[in-house]
Amino acid sequence: MEYKIDVLKVAQFPETPGSEIYWMSNFGDDKWETLNVYALLIRGGGHTILVNSGAPLDYLEWLNKLWGAGTNYRHQLVVNEEDHIENRLAQAGAKPEEVEHIIITPLQPYAIGGIDKFPNAQYHVNRNGWADLFAPRYKLHPHDNFYACVPKRLISYVFLESWDRMNFMKNEETILPGIDVFWTGVHHRSSVAVKVNTKAGNVIFSDCFFRYEHITEHRLLGINENMYEALEAYDRIRREADILVPMYDPRVLKDHPGGKIGY
Repeated sequence: MEYKIDVLKVAQFPETPGSEIYWMSNFGDDKWETLNVYALLIRGGGHTILVNSGAPLDYLEWLNKLWGAGTNYRHQLVVNEEDHIENRLAQAGAKPEEVEHIIITPLQPYAIGGIDKFPNAQYHVNRNGWADLFAPRYKLHPHDNFYACVPKRLISYVFLESWDRMNFMKNEETILPGIDVFWTGVHHRSSVAVKVNTKAGNVIFSDCFFRYEHITEHRLLGINENMYEALEAYDRIRREADILVPMYDPRVLKDHPGGKIGY
């Protein structure tokens, strides 16, 4: 099965410390970079699949206080009206009720924040990443604030309203023929890579690499939780990807005008 992909910009960090992007480098105040936040709309064979669901707008002020606290509030998530997930879908000619599957990577608010907008979707989350969040070895994890990972209103949604639509993925999972998901770790315990077959080749999308250079220049992610996972994941991605789609690199939309791949 071959699919067509629309890369959807759903948010932006206008300024991000360079050291968060590249491990043990880019420390200067002049090394800050812009990050886009993307979702993927995947269509083919009568199926509509989404990777990530946009940010929780009602939670944004609280999140920016949390994320900006260590940077004098310079590091902030911005969501413009055109970035709202339903608006991005409409621009691509899709409706929320048409979405059959939503793959989440990672369990962070800009990925999971819009899941309650999709009444017919099955949600796919890595099993071990979910377990590590809800039954953590360390409750005071330095990288995961529980209520930042899953906004409070969505905790009741996933446990009470949509529990029968939750799929806790194994570390290797096929969602549909031509759409494979494998666990990467690196950025978060719940981080996965999504490999999609298109007529242009295999596309791999993941939050485990923020920039092309993480893969093409063998540079480690700055905000990584395990560099050995990064080395392993990056080697696999180099072997299997024909087209890289880093989850946060603004250059993706320059390389693929209109965000279209495989058309």
